Amino acid sequence: MDEITAIPSDDVPDLQRIVQRKLGRCLLRLQQYERLLKVIVAHGELSGPADQLHTIREQKIACAQKKTMGTLVGMLTESRLTLPPRNEEESQTEADAGDQSWFSYRQQLEMPAEHYEATKVALKELVDLRNELVHHFLVRFDLWSESGCQAADGFLEESYETINRHYLNLHRWAKTMDVARAEMASFIQSQAFRDVLTDDIRGDGSVYWPGSGICRCLREAETKLAEGGWTRLEAAIHWIGSTYPEQTPQRYGCSSWRHVLHESRQFEIRKSQADNKHTAVWYRCKIS
Repeated sequence: MDEITAIPSDDVPDLQRIVQRKLGRCLLRLQQYERLLKVIVAHGELSGPADQLHTIREQKIACAQKKTMGTLVGMLTESRLTLPPRNEEESQTEADAGDQSWFSYRQQLEMPAEHYEATKVALKELVDLRNELVHHFLVRFDLWSESGCQAADGFLEESYETINRHYLNLHRWAKTMDVARAEMASFIQSQAFRDVLTDDIRGDGSVYWPGSGICRCLREAETKLAEGGWTRLEAAIHWIGSTYPEQTPQRYGCSSWRHVLHESRQFEIRKSQADNKHTAVWYRCKIS
């Protein structure tokens, strides 16, 4: 009641409403910024076993929802606005995956070092401005005086320009990342990606033989058809042809199944003379 009795003129309530409206406009824009920031942070990186990616993504989204704006900005500058990971870091990720199907992607916006540092400073100032508006606005401005309302009005005009500039900039970053995600989604649905994911056939046509689909089939055939520790290649070819017809030597750039055995270097090979004088080829998996 003391503040109400201190009102110097009838014009203050009208000025207060203008300030309230402009403060609300700033806070709404900040909320839009935070929501977009959470999307970028949550969806900018994903890594894990292929069969757990959906769960991991949902967990990242839920985690981002609980973060403060300051924390989100820190995550943005440290993870999304830095240089790509070094090759040794990528190699370590692949090494840690072992034989498990592992998927990993990371989106980053590259920028010169001086631009990056300036961006970090500007984003910190935005967080400070947000805290000022949310926590200290009424302490800073006397909204029961005409001069206080006028000062608040000018501050809010400048604040909205700053917030809106940051929001539009973040929106451009988000659009760029959306385009990248769309391209990645298109690649994931392509035959080239399925070749890499399921059969370890790379884009340049080279094959990672230890994890290749055709070697997995030969090892599986070995568990079913081995005789005295060796598997007859002819029997394995017949079984694979009826069980996994898409697995052919030509798919891996080989002219024959014998070529696969030699090229992959994953198997020991021996030959024997059959009753009909036909040479039989036998194989078994090399012991590491």
